[in-house]
Amino acid sequence: MNVFVDVNIFMDVLEKRGGWKASLALIQLIRIGKLNGHISALTPAIIYFLRVRFFGDEKAREDTKKMVSGFSIVPLTEEILENSFKERRIKDFEDAIQFHSAKISSQVLITRNKRDFISVTDEMRVLTPEEFFSEYRNIL
Repeated sequence: MNVFVDVNIFMDVLEKRGGWKASLALIQLIRIGKLNGHISALTPAIIYFLRVRFFGDEKAREDTKKMVSGFSIVPLTEEILENSFKERRIKDFEDAIQFHSAKISSQVLITRNKRDFISVTDEMRVLTPEEFFSEYRNIL
């Protein structure tokens, strides 16, 4: 199964935010090959940017590389950008890029912020990690 993982799932783990254990379990399933995990080409840059301010360049690079290992990266194409610029159902431009990257790569978008994608759930399954495990436990 192809799943698209929003950047906030990685931040759950790195910052040990609420729900981080489910986020980590999801990442681990992708790393061992039980799921095909996809991320936007923006995701490594965002992780790096959020880490470098607190931990410096070397640690930020190391953390970023470690977090995204095992994931397929959806290239940031002109088509994805154009669709994201036109997207009016999703208010945040970065979320629009995440959504349009997910649409071309996966059946499910896994995010911590479902409310950001509520207007597009007719086009794609949008689940939290906990909901994903509940709904798909029979195939894992």
